[in-house]
Amino acid sequence: MKIKNKCITFVVAFAYTISNFVSVGAAVTAKPTTSKIYVNGEQKSCAAYYINGNNYFKLRDLAYSLNGTTQQFDVEWDAERHIVMLTSGKRYQPVGGEMEAVKGDVRSANIASSNIIVDGQTVHVQGYNIENSTYFKLRDITNIFGISVTWNDKSNTINIETGQAEHTGRNLTAKEIYNRCNDAIFYIRTYDIDGDALSSGSGFFLEKDGKAVTNFHVLENAYSAVITMADGTDYNVKGILGYDMKGDLAILQVDGNGFPFLSSGDSDEMTSGEKIYAIGSPMGLSNTISEGIVSGINRTIENIPYIQITAAISHGSSGGALLNEKGQVVGITSAGLATGQNLNFAIPINAISTLDTSSFYTFEELVKEYTLQQYHERSKPFEKVVLEEEPNDLLEMSQLIENGDSVIGKLSASDLDNYYVFCGSSGVLEVYCYSDAEHFDKVALLAEDMYGKIEMLGEFAEMEDGETGIYLLMPVLEPGYYHFMLGAEPDKDIPKDTDMNYVFYYQFTPEGTEW
Repeated sequence: MKIKNKCITFVVAFAYTISNFVSVGAAVTAKPTTSKIYVNGEQKSCAAYYINGNNYFKLRDLAYSLNGTTQQFDVEWDAERHIVMLTSGKRYQPVGGEMEAVKGDVRSANIASSNIIVDGQTVHVQGYNIENSTYFKLRDITNIFGISVTWNDKSNTINIETGQAEHTGRNLTAKEIYNRCNDAIFYIRTYDIDGDALSSGSGFFLEKDGKAVTNFHVLENAYSAVITMADGTDYNVKGILGYDMKGDLAILQVDGNGFPFLSSGDSDEMTSGEKIYAIGSPMGLSNTISEGIVSGINRTIENIPYIQITAAISHGSSGGALLNEKGQVVGITSAGLATGQNLNFAIPINAISTLDTSSFYTFEELVKEYTLQQYHERSKPFEKVVLEEEPNDLLEMSQLIENGDSVIGKLSASDLDNYYVFCGSSGVLEVYCYSDAEHFDKVALLAEDMYGKIEMLGEFAEMEDGETGIYLLMPVLEPGYYHFMLGAEPDKDIPKDTDMNYVFYYQFTPEGTEW
């Protein structure tokens, strides 16, 4: 996967072929390394030589073996300038020939003297030319990138551990954070039951095996999803490993492996005034970075704790990464208050640890699962009141309402009010509609399925509370979208200046539950 962006660049002033290196002194003996090599506990097979008491590796082998870790780096050859560029935090793009075991026995090695320029500072590095390939001391390279290396004499193993080598030194600049973290953050698009575009948002990888996080509301009512990486490559989302509908979190399983991922910080340690960065896809503008500070911690909204931030986020930023000055993810950008100025919120990253990820849901299974959960947690009549949103005169302008909503609206003689609901399984739809307006007995309530095949009219009846209103009971044969239309019957004579206030309560009961 070719990544286009650049990160912290280390310029190595040497080429790969022996003719481009300056050999110093007599040749020495290079023996194939007999040690077993492990990266984060996973054994790797690559070309390595033991020279004068130290292990020497090819840069490309080391870069390939670290792909998807917190200390991954890229290796690029600039033929025009005859230099090698090492880029930290960037996924290595294989060119072929990586991780091949050493063939043969003892080889002759000649010293190759090189200078590495690290952020403007020149560092001398000594390598060895062996059969037209250059090998470098493992510790010289790992020290550059802050990678932990240990040697176990008893088991004869080299252990490379990236998890022990977080960047805990100086604070990073915005450019460094973007370059280090950008590749692990993606744009996500979801599709409904008919395969039509439904929603979009952001997300980021937690592990190299495709485990990723986003907001639950990004996935709501979705039957499939595709992510787009920073370089434009698409991957399908296989399913969901865990979710919290109320907490607005979801753990995805993306189809693939070897993904770049973010290292997690401790959101409990965050303080007001701390500088933070947000990377997401506001308004579909993928991988946009914004800067700000923590405005407040433990801001509770509907019983959910949030981190309040000033970093700009917009629609589409949902599920993006909130990063501290070390480049660690400390939150999931989630929401903003449109009625205020620069009042934005993120879910603390520590909330991820509370999710149960022992199950795997396909999108269809997830929809059925939380549809049942929504039913059990639905509001009672008039407990959750939603106001009619104009304009909603046309079917394509229908207002979405949720299970248990009580809607308050106003209807005129020539008006049509359209609403739609999503039912995640088969079951039964019920609507109770009331009004004390003079001409309300001339109003009709029509319901239809998403294909317009099933149509049903509500009937005036006396309810359990003694009030007279329109009652509609409609069977739901398959999951999907269902529409309600409220309006004056065409053949009824209603004065043009008539306004009728109404309220209706909607409830969907999934199949297999009592109603």
